[in-house]
Amino acid sequence: MRCRACERLAMCRIVASALLTAISVMAQASPPQLLQVVREPINAGGETAYAEIESEIAAACVALKCPHPHLALETLTGQKEIWWFNLFESEEERLQVTRAYQSSRPLMEMLTRNSERKSRYTGQITDKVSRYRWDLGREARWEFLGARYVVVTFGDAAIASGGPVFEEPDGVQFAVRFFRALENAKRFASNGATTLALRPAWGLPDQQWIDADPAFWSANPLVSQQDTRK
Repeated sequence: MRCRACERLAMCRIVASALLTAISVMAQASPPQLLQVVREPINAGGETAYAEIESEIAAACVALKCPHPHLALETLTGQKEIWWFNLFESEEERLQVTRAYQSSRPLMEMLTRNSERKSRYTGQITDKVSRYRWDLGREARWEFLGARYVVVTFGDAAIASGGPVFEEPDGVQFAVRFFRALENAKRFASNGATTLALRPAWGLPDQQWIDADPAFWSANPLVSQQDTRK
């Protein structure tokens, strides 16, 4: 005869497992309410110098405990650009993250210094915060975990793309779709769409991202730090 305490413990474990699964699915399926996209076009011949600086920034962000995860992406066609994705659930959260950056003097000094260094190798940088338009794609899913490639579709084709639609402050709309395999991303991309590859060695990944694709994110300084502590 099983003891009631054991049965309750087993039930608690089942419920906890179900909750964790639900949270994971929601984290992957729900688009962020705000998506900040920073685009840095790299001048011809400046790719190597830019990469060296960005690798230093990635390592420093880990050492200085950067307060918010962010993604680095690289365009695969046309002029080389590095895009940065910051995901927020509200304007309040975005402002909290901004204040957290500003409160760390060593972090801000490092970022300012390296931004000046990078400016020699980049063109005009754009920085826009876009809002999720749930009404333009209610069935769209944010299937990011495990992805390695992104297709961004602008304009009238955005709604038909099937991805979550975001709207920039000037009214420009774009949709985002994630893919594990490059061939699938290329097959999906339409004329005018931008195909990008995630750069795992740069940026600061969330632990969920790492857990979903450990081998891919192993190049990031955060993972290297975690490995040395094991």
